Amino acid sequence: MARFDGSRMGLARMARLGRRQLIVFAILSAVINGMVTAAVGTWLAQSYAAYQRKNEAVQRIADLVYERRIRARMAASAIRRKAEPEEIRHRKRAYDEAFVEWNKKVQQNIFRIRDISGETGVTRLETQFQEMLVPALSSIDSCLTKAYDAEIKGTSDASAILDACQMNNLHQFVLDCGATFTNELDRLMRQSLLSLWGTSDTERQKGIARIDKYCANRPQPAAAAPTAQAPPAPNPASAGIPTPPGPRSASDAPADAGAPPPPVR
Repeated sequence: MARFDGSRMGLARMARLGRRQLIVFAILSAVINGMVTAAVGTWLAQSYAAYQRKNEAVQRIADLVYERRIRARMAASAIRRKAEPEEIRHRKRAYDEAFVEWNKKVQQNIFRIRDISGETGVTRLETQFQEMLVPALSSIDSCLTKAYDAEIKGTSDASAILDACQMNNLHQFVLDCGATFTNELDRLMRQSLLSLWGTSDTERQKGIARIDKYCANRPQPAAAAPTAQAPPAPNPASAGIPTPPGPRSASDAPADAGAPPPPVR
């Protein structure tokens, strides 16, 4: 009987110890699960926020590139078809607004490219942006400005200026280069979200090579743009119209204009 009572007490102690272990195990499991869930949830939230930020950056860069390109094309189209001066001015003004908006955000775009690529220093993507895409947009701006001035002033053939500076080819180049560049930024952004270790260097180099392929050969002006020439002034004498007296210019003065006048008699 005493042995049975001792065994029963031993079982009771073991049962109490088992319950304590279970309680401790349950508490530790809850704490660990909570920490893991919080860590994973934080990581997912941060990854999604970074994805949203980078996605917005790609969209902003694409919007700026294509807005400037299409507004330049609309202004050039109005110049080529000899639209009303007010329409040409309106379209040129809209292009100038896109030009100012672009230049306001040049540095922001560089920081966005660094953020998308996941690097803190100067990147090859940033160099491609500044040395390939930006110069093409600058060429479009220079060409359009020359043609616009010639059309408004009527001093020369504005369409010939657009042809001489390869405006159509520049538009196509910006379309191809801009599409390739923004597509590679989008690719890098999506790969950084799907991969735990970010974008691999191999994939980054493939993207850089694709940009080099479509952005390397920027169109160059075929020839110098026509110079502005003022129309010849009519000759009043040949038309039988007396020339009214007026001040002379330096070119009309006689060769001895600096000699003293003859004495008055």
